[in-house]
Amino acid sequence: MLLSTTRLQIFSPSNMNFFILRAIALSISITLSLGSCGLGESRKKDEPTRFLKSTGADLNQHSTRLPFQRAWRDPKVDISKYKNIVVRPVTTSFIKPDQWKESESKFLPSKRRYIRRCERLAKYWSGSLNKAFSSPVCLFYKINDANQPNTLILETALTEVRFAPSPLASCGFEARVIDASNGKIIATVSDRRRPSVKAMATKTKSISTLNESICDEWSEELFKASNQELFPVVRRGLFGMF
Repeated sequence: MLLSTTRLQIFSPSNMNFFILRAIALSISITLSLGSCGLGESRKKDEPTRFLKSTGADLNQHSTRLPFQRAWRDPKVDISKYKNIVVRPVTTSFIKPDQWKESESKFLPSKRRYIRRCERLAKYWSGSLNKAFSSPVCLFYKINDANQPNTLILETALTEVRFAPSPLASCGFEARVIDASNGKIIATVSDRRRPSVKAMATKTKSISTLNESICDEWSEELFKASNQELFPVVRRGLFGMF
């Protein structure tokens, strides 16, 4: 009888909640430990590619408002005068040719397969960006005609992609915002990131699932970055790793 009572106490709702919370805390602790053992390298600021170097902008600035490694905006430009934005397709032209070796596996046994997977990821991210900037609370109207007045153009490049069904997956990107009327650079951002704890807890459907989750985070953050009134500070999602 005493044994039965003890078992009931162990599996009571309050004790079960304790065990669940402890398990969650343990999983987070393990993840953070992994980060300290090498995953943190994803926060290194890599040398920008010619995609951003060609802009002539200050590429060493960082905005405390935005969750990106680098962020610059021309202080002389009045953003409020712009009403529209054109979202260009994401390019993979600035990914280094030898990067595919970091993703080499039975799923991606060759450079050709890696490039094709990167192109599919870029297409996915293009759709994600278009969806994000179509939000009714976006500061700009998303259009396709860059010839309309008061229009900005968002150009984005994937600069690093590592496919892996684990926290080792990573992505890097660079983006530039251009005045469609004169080609002047208005803003630039870049970042490098690994998947969040939340993303890793989700069942992966393919070798690129974790990379897609990173791109979705960036889409949301870039859209929020365009509306300072509603989003004075843009933060990463809950349990973002790095």
